[in-house]
Amino acid sequence: MNNPLIIGATQKQELFALRARAAAHPVDLSRVKTAIETPDGKRRHMDHMDSQTIDLPMAYLVTFSIETGQPCGPCRHLSLSSQIKGRAPIPEAVWMVCQELGFGETAFDGCHVYIEELQRGPDPVKDRHKAVNVIQPIAMAATSPYAAS
Repeated sequence: MNNPLIIGATQKQELFALRARAAAHPVDLSRVKTAIETPDGKRRHMDHMDSQTIDLPMAYLVTFSIETGQPCGPCRHLSLSSQIKGRAPIPEAVWMVCQELGFGETAFDGCHVYIEELQRGPDPVKDRHKAVNVIQPIAMAATSPYAAS
């Protein structure tokens, strides 16, 4: 059983604001790779990503960033997870969020999609969750990630 995803007017505004934050604060992957080698650097990166994360009803977490330093050029990167243990978002829910974040009109074309195992608490077994990650080169989409449309 999947939990429903609700994207109403309020959620559209929140996703629009998230998209603007991501464009204003891109993630430089070469700097991240160096930074996460230290506990302080890892904490700063996690804090940055937390600032680019919102909740969507019913029990979804959305993290969105614009990444520089990818071999193919700048990319959009969405991570969508369910806060319900053992559940992962279905493809249709993932794509609904992708469209709100400017990924374009054609589902997953030119995107790298993968499942990520997350630990959301102290217990490495009991606190496991799954996130669906979607990475898309910006050149693949019809709209600019830096546009506030």
